[in-house]
Amino acid sequence: MALRVGVVGLGRMGTAMAERLIERGHQVSGWNRTASRAASIGGLVAKSSPAEVVDASDIVIVMLLDEEAARPVYHGEAGLLAGDLKSCLIIDMSTLKPGDMLANAEAVRASGGEFVACPVGGTIGPARSGKLLGLAGGETAAIERAMPVLSDLCDRIERFDSPEAAAAMKLAINLPLLAAFQALGESALMARGYGIAAERVVGIIGKSPGGAPAIGLRSAAILSEIGGDRAETVGFSLDAAEKDLRLIDEVGREAGFDMPLTETVRGQAHDAVREGWGERDLAALAAFSLRA
Repeated sequence: MALRVGVVGLGRMGTAMAERLIERGHQVSGWNRTASRAASIGGLVAKSSPAEVVDASDIVIVMLLDEEAARPVYHGEAGLLAGDLKSCLIIDMSTLKPGDMLANAEAVRASGGEFVACPVGGTIGPARSGKLLGLAGGETAAIERAMPVLSDLCDRIERFDSPEAAAAMKLAINLPLLAAFQALGESALMARGYGIAAERVVGIIGKSPGGAPAIGLRSAAILSEIGGDRAETVGFSLDAAEKDLRLIDEVGREAGFDMPLTETVRGQAHDAVREGWGERDLAALAAFSLRA
């Protein structure tokens, strides 16, 4: 079923989603703070503001880096809330803290719109091929309304009772993923002292019970980074990884418990970003321990 779908936030993931939805036959409009991003997507109708995207769409996907980026997109003079939300459904796919996702949901609902939080697991390739993991939280009727679009982007959708629960689950799945890349780097560093090549370490761990699936899927990128060459594509940048670790740490502190693993991996990601690795793929986190 073809729908009028808007995409607000056309970074790497937002662009891949927009291209996928155009391919699936939807009428897609979009907005990005850097207007050239929207203009470069074939088949997408570029709009001059988030409010214009709302007015041209039945469903609007929001895909932004963090709440700092989201605040003006929602609340700005020509933001989402300035559009006619009475017949519009907002699907926020950003990775945010639960409290921030809830605030966005409440603002949309107060303006007469419907809201579903659906942060996703996966990077550009799965987004482009419709194989993301969707974590959909909200009212049942709103999720059902979102399903034609979500089904085009995701091959697995887990449902939650609230937007904040979906946001929390996204942070929960990212923590072991990020820790796995840090652990792989330390494993390779330890094995190097015994003459075991990084290629062999990655190959064995990637197929072992202790290897996260992402290690096998991204082994080529990991080995490129370990070998001193940047990965050819960036699916999930270290800048974004550090941001997610910060959010996980903050959620834990706000709830009153310590996150020692998070703090350790966050420190390593922070050091990598500080040394200029922020635009590199997450695979570089495994290489950072081996840089000396």
